[in-house]
Amino acid sequence: MKFHIEKQGDGLRVHIEGVAGQEQALVEAIRQCRQSAWACPSGECVNIESIADRTEAGIVILTLSARPGVQLDASAIAECLRYTLQGAVKA
Repeated sequence: MKFHIEKQGDGLRVHIEGVAGQEQALVEAIRQCRQSAWACPSGECVNIESIADRTEAGIVILTLSARPGVQLDASAIAECLRYTLQGAVKA
């Protein structure tokens, strides 16, 4: 599994590859992380207002929108993803 993050307007777009058959578990893990500042080391997920997801052939594409008045930090989201995905995605 690998991912990359790009800035998109006020939010971020995340491409996660190599997760065939595990797409829904991955999306659920990220949505759960968003519910609690204690879910991952960076705590950045709580700054996400909404998550739009799309899956295609083992790839998950997430569009993350920030809460009003907040800018999402791509490096903090990357830290959160590394932590969250290690438990959600089987190698």
